Amino acid sequence: MQPRTLAILITVFPLLASNGAFLLSAYGGLISWCMPYIDGCTTISNAGRSGDTIFYYRALVFPYSVLLVLFWLYSKNWLQLLHGHSTRAALGIMWLGVIGSIGLLIYIDFLGTAGEINSLLRRIGAALYFILIPLAQSLMLYQHYKILHNKPDTLINTRVLRYQLVIVLLMLFIAMAGVFIVVTGNDTSEIENIVEWNFSLLVNLYSAGMILIWKDYRQVFNKKCGL
Repeated sequence: MQPRTLAILITVFPLLASNGAFLLSAYGGLISWCMPYIDGCTTISNAGRSGDTIFYYRALVFPYSVLLVLFWLYSKNWLQLLHGHSTRAALGIMWLGVIGSIGLLIYIDFLGTAGEINSLLRRIGAALYFILIPLAQSLMLYQHYKILHNKPDTLINTRVLRYQLVIVLLMLFIAMAGVFIVVTGNDTSEIENIVEWNFSLLVNLYSAGMILIWKDYRQVFNKKCGL
């Protein structure tokens, strides 16, 4: 699979999964109509597991999780290609991304199942995804800036990096705002849902930048990385 195609898929699949699940569940009268990013009327999980929507949701999140694992394997080779040698940073980023992706697989596997243990596994899986994936994304962005500093002739679009930097800063802001709201005792289910929907959206939008970064490297990337 070409790197750019992979980046497109991991950007589009989760957007279709969460937003499509909400529309299907709301249309079926299983949840209330609203703007979840603004109103926070429901969680992504509730929209995804309601009624028959769960089959649609799983049909997209399962392959997304697998493709996300592949994305981080590609990313390790990509960073090492740019550095010109193997690095611990690239390996560490890969493992953060792979473990976070496996967390999403655990979450979707147990979504819609009953029992305290299953509920715990869902929460653990979601936590791994929402903590480790943004961390891997942030570290990858740092590596791109570091490589550009050391090798100014590297063909990475700086405007794309600035876009990803804005995404990372927005994720950090939302995470800090969420923690502040909880600590001050002002949290409500609606606020938690708003944080979840918007944070999830930003995680997905980061990958859109990789579509542009990888578009000029298809052949050399595959040849040198053996993919």
